[in-house]
Amino acid sequence: MKSLRFFKPTLATTLAIILAWLLSVRPAQAGYTVTLQQVGPDVVATGSGAIDLFGLNFNSSGSANARLIPSFSCTGVYSGSAIVTGPTSSSVNNYSGQFTGPGAFGVCSTSHSVSASSGGGDMVGIGVRYFFKVVNISVPMGYVSGTAVSDSATYSGQTFATLGVTPGTYIWKWGTGANQNFTLQILPGPNITNFSARASVQTGPGVTIAGFIVTGATSKQVVVRGLGPSLTQSGVSGVLADPTLQLIDGSGKTIFINDNWKDLQQTGIQATGLAPPNDAESAMRIALQPGNYTAILAGKNGATGVGLVEVYDIETGVAAALTNASTRGFVGTDENVMIAGFIASGGNGSTQVMVRGLGPALTQFGISGALADPELTLVDGNGNIVRSNNNWKDSQQAEIQATGKAPPNDLEAAILATVPAGNYTAILSGNGGGTGIGLIEVYKLR
Repeated sequence: MKSLRFFKPTLATTLAIILAWLLSVRPAQAGYTVTLQQVGPDVVATGSGAIDLFGLNFNSSGSANARLIPSFSCTGVYSGSAIVTGPTSSSVNNYSGQFTGPGAFGVCSTSHSVSASSGGGDMVGIGVRYFFKVVNISVPMGYVSGTAVSDSATYSGQTFATLGVTPGTYIWKWGTGANQNFTLQILPGPNITNFSARASVQTGPGVTIAGFIVTGATSKQVVVRGLGPSLTQSGVSGVLADPTLQLIDGSGKTIFINDNWKDLQQTGIQATGLAPPNDAESAMRIALQPGNYTAILAGKNGATGVGLVEVYDIETGVAAALTNASTRGFVGTDENVMIAGFIASGGNGSTQVMVRGLGPALTQFGISGALADPELTLVDGNGNIVRSNNNWKDSQQAEIQATGKAPPNDLEAAILATVPAGNYTAILSGNGGGTGIGLIEVYKLR
């Protein structure tokens, strides 16, 4: 039997090895994290955490401004980026060293740098030169390595598009220890992922026409549906018995036609989970480049009735989005009013939308029988009225004019609202029970 004198140093050594191993595999702390998100009409950055400066070299002391540069090279050779959060100006110490991580978090800014309109807390920032793999960390003057700091910065009247940033998570590291990393989280706001409109489908100028815009840098996969017979399941009478769909691009070229959805793309449409309930209904699945598109819902052989046209965004995580959708059709009374639904989904925070109901302005395009005095009501997914409007100048006149999308005629209706993710319904009717051809539009502003 070995003596206790043998076990004592062995046990101590073993415990030391175990402790060292546990310390080596413990998760690294979060370091410093900045979150960038759209908050109403502004983009807001908030930062917090701690920074371990070990491995970085002191560079200089000076003054810094709250700003961001998504990418400062339009050629991609000497790419780099920077974000500084905190007061609009403050004294900082700068440290530099080698790093791993991305060279940019957005597109090249022709203005090079966008300054925050306001800010507060501690001044903290990061700047990287990707070609040389050099990182510059700015911390408040007198900062003690590893201590917690926090700050904020606001870019008033800006959007991710105007700032040139791309949603995602970006991490820069200059060591393997705790707090030796800087994380930027750019959180997307809700997007319009579905738009639909129910209307009385007539013939000639009375067919139902849905327009939508795809914006961004890549293509976007959508499903467009034209329903009629299945609306009877929702208690709708006088439905369109056999809908047809035609999709036209911004140049006026027809790019897809469908009568019965099983005739073409049956497998592809079923794979989306959006197959129409009735074989006589129409659908198409298609990848669209950024641009303007028009879907025309009509009845086969000139038939009429209540129909539903829908546009679904079925592709997330790409640099493209639906930013505007509209439907023109006949506005009747009771269940034949025009009803447009849209879904704001994904992301965080809220999105600002403009909903317009037009009628008199349509005569400028040679359309007769236009709705003389449109009324709009916006309802959320719980059936609560978000806002209603008859004549757009009655309320929100200044705010609506500031968007550049004020209706052309004083009798037309408009609603400006900032809404969280959810389902929404816009109802277009005629004041005093009037009828005629109307246009309902939904714009995603921010």
